[in-house]
Amino acid sequence: MVLLDANALFLPARNRFPLEAEIDRLVPGAVPAVPSSVLAELDHLVAEGVRDAPAARALAARFVRVPSTGRGDAAILRTAIRERAPVVTADRELGRRLLHHGIGTFVPRDRHRLERRAPPPEPAARRARRRANR
Repeated sequence: MVLLDANALFLPARNRFPLEAEIDRLVPGAVPAVPSSVLAELDHLVAEGVRDAPAARALAARFVRVPSTGRGDAAILRTAIRERAPVVTADRELGRRLLHHGIGTFVPRDRHRLERRAPPPEPAARRARRRANR
């Protein structure tokens, strides 16, 4: 499973970005999924008349829906941690927070490519403590 942030869902409408093909290139067979908080955000943007929001919402409807609580970046972060799923996002701050919590991200590198960003390796001492506490 790969979670999609709202801004990722705008990429195909705005730039003809091959979102599904890029996810499949980086994680073959991965299932794109949209947190319910992102669907709510897109519904709000459609109601506000934001350009390309209807196309982003229609694209989101094609993917698996994942329950999430809260709003915004915090909801995406909690969902990604719970599901242990990487996130496609163009939001630098959210990407930084995800990496800090050990969640990988995929970010638009140019108009046609996603780039994988992996969290830094966990220090050996912390890994050992985790194993001991299991």
